[in-house]
Amino acid sequence: MKKAKFTQGYDLTRDGDRTIVSFTGDGISWAAYVIFPLVLIWPAILLATPFWIVPLILYSGVGYLVYLMFQRQTFVLTEDGIETSGVEYDREKISEILIDNPMDTSVEITGQPSMIVGGNGIAGASMAAMGVMANATTSAALAGSMAISRSSAKRRFRVRIRYGSRVVTLARNLKQDRAIAIFDLLTKE
Repeated sequence: MKKAKFTQGYDLTRDGDRTIVSFTGDGISWAAYVIFPLVLIWPAILLATPFWIVPLILYSGVGYLVYLMFQRQTFVLTEDGIETSGVEYDREKISEILIDNPMDTSVEITGQPSMIVGGNGIAGASMAAMGVMANATTSAALAGSMAISRSSAKRRFRVRIRYGSRVVTLARNLKQDRAIAIFDLLTKE
C-alpha cells in the first residue's frame, strides 16, 4: 500500500523564538497560459517601428505581474504577534484572521436585447447574417471573459488579519486549500 504524501502548503523555519512561515504564490490560471501568447504576439509587430518601446514596456509589465503571482512570500510568527514587511502586529490587538478573494465577488451578467434584422433579397439576408454573427461574437466574448475570471479567481485567495481599523494581507495569490492551511496555522492555540 502506498502512503499519502503530506504537504502543509508552507515551510516553517525556527529562528530562536521566532517561526518564519514561507511559501510561494500559486501562479496564474490555465486561461492565462492560453490567452497571453495569443494577445502578446501582436505587439511584437511594433518592435520594427519607431514605437518599439511600447511592446517592451508591455512585456515588462506583464512579466512583473506574472512574477508577483509566483513570488516567494514570508511572514514571521513571534511570541507576541506577527511580523510582515518589517512591521510587528501585536497578537492581542488582532481581532480576526480572515480569508478573502478579491475576484470572487458577485458576478453581474448583462446582455443586449435580441435584434431581429431582415429584409428582402440578398441584401436583407446578408444583413440578417451579420446581425446574428455579431450577436454570437458578443456572446462568445462574454462567455470567454467569464471563464477567464472564474479560473483566475481560483488562485487569488488571500489570508489577512484585522488590526484595529486596518486589514493587513499576510498571504496572497493562493488557491483556497493553501489559504485554509495558512489560516489554520494562524488560528492554532
